[in-house]
Amino acid sequence: MNSLQTIKRILSSDVLVEVPIDQMRLDDRLREGYGMDSLGFVELRVQCEEAFGIDIPDEAIAAGELSTLGDVLALVERLSGADQSPATA
Repeated sequence: MNSLQTIKRILSSDVLVEVPIDQMRLDDRLREGYGMDSLGFVELRVQCEEAFGIDIPDEAIAAGELSTLGDVLALVERLSGADQSPATA
């Protein structure tokens, strides 16, 4: 499973976003499009840290680096050193 698919799975099964995985797009806004609140962002952060073995710094959250699905993917890949391009957006 690539990084994008893992993040989509986290959003669906752990954060409980109601948007179907096959309809999630990189430019989807997490707060407005998926209805995520602050607890959802905390859960997303924790699950991504666990799944990818990374630490997401507080500064990334405060700077709004997790506004869209694409932002989350870019941050995860940057922090994990992954170089995976999203084959399925």
